[in-house]
Amino acid sequence: MTNESTRRKFLATSAATGALALAGCSGQLSGGKTSIKFWHAMGGDTAKLLDQMGSDFESQHEDVSVEVTSKGSYRETLNSTLSAVKADKPPAVAQIFDIGTGLARTSDAFVSVQDIIPSDAIDYDNFLNPVLNYYRIGDTLNSMPFNSSNPVLYYNKDAFEKAGLDPESPPKTFQGIADASAKLIDSGATKKGITWPNHGWFVEQWMAEQNQLLVNEENGRAGEPTEVYLESDAAKRIFNWWTELYEQGAYLNPGIEDWSAAKQAFIAGKVGMLITSTSGIASTTAGAKENGFEMGTGYLPTPEGKRKGVVIGGGSLWVPKGLSDAKQKAAADFLVWLTQPEQQVRWHKNTGYFPVRKEAVGQLQDNGWFDENPNFKTAFDQLQATKDTTATRGAQMAPFAKTRTIVEKSYVSMIQGTSVDSALASAKKDVESELARANQK
Repeated sequence: MTNESTRRKFLATSAATGALALAGCSGQLSGGKTSIKFWHAMGGDTAKLLDQMGSDFESQHEDVSVEVTSKGSYRETLNSTLSAVKADKPPAVAQIFDIGTGLARTSDAFVSVQDIIPSDAIDYDNFLNPVLNYYRIGDTLNSMPFNSSNPVLYYNKDAFEKAGLDPESPPKTFQGIADASAKLIDSGATKKGITWPNHGWFVEQWMAEQNQLLVNEENGRAGEPTEVYLESDAAKRIFNWWTELYEQGAYLNPGIEDWSAAKQAFIAGKVGMLITSTSGIASTTAGAKENGFEMGTGYLPTPEGKRKGVVIGGGSLWVPKGLSDAKQKAAADFLVWLTQPEQQVRWHKNTGYFPVRKEAVGQLQDNGWFDENPNFKTAFDQLQATKDTTATRGAQMAPFAKTRTIVEKSYVSMIQGTSVDSALASAKKDVESELARANQK
């Protein structure tokens, strides 16, 4: 994927270009049409789907033109958006990933979506509670939930059967993963047992499953955090297990944040299990079929099988400050349209991201979608089973991206010989330095 793949260039003729220039300040095209830009971080088939959704919105709203553009990765999209806001050239809608929420919220660069969408245009009570719980701070919903996900276990049913494992009963615990990995390897069913990207998101999930906060100040939701709990028993439990899996030859390390390498190792049959986002269910199910095996899914394995629940991942849609009234209204209309049940059903079926509306879930259930596609059902059931606690609502902090990088590099140091305790102590110190730096701004 290129850094910027723009769906549409407006009107190629020089006359039209002149019209755009004259209308640039108001964001209106000739004929009274309002033009807005939507920046996102999706690639591949998902980016193509967003292109089509933009076109479909246009066909139903003849007074609005939407330019849909991929800005690269989540981090690149966030940085591009904040830079554009500072330059007074913001998009009308920007997709910002989950951990960018704290930085976006404290940047004073965005308006609250509930302030620009008329109260009679949308029913927030119809949204899934875990989704609202993540993005709402107090009574304020700053951004519109859109592409929501959580991690699940993917497994190769054929490899399980070859290894003498029950193909209808995936492991549910840390120890169960280790045991299943050993059988997969010893039987020759796969070279390694399991893989997942070295990504801080999974650490955050396993902390929440143990009801352990990531940072103080009520996980950063009551104030700016100053302390990170990377030396907690919960954190040590995660990293001791993870490093042991690697030392036993059970875990295939694809590298820092290398989602693609982990997925390809699973699809190619190099490993029998994969932990990754629910957003990949559609494409990975298809990839498994193309490679001659049946894929199953299970809940995210936890220590001893005890669980509080998962934290919402993915991203939400933000509207920058400084837009003209016409652009702001068009952005609000676009957000409402994207979260309509019909659009959410379509989004879910083609990606694996959760529909964020209860009505969309009802439509899927009534039409037998989950019965016919149990891999999608696993992810949704896991989300619904999540208990609402401060830990499962997820952490908020401005330097979240930097925190993840520190955690990811910490794991690399562990498998290169640094003890878990020493690596976590160092990571804690580095994260808290970043928190202090952010709190001084």
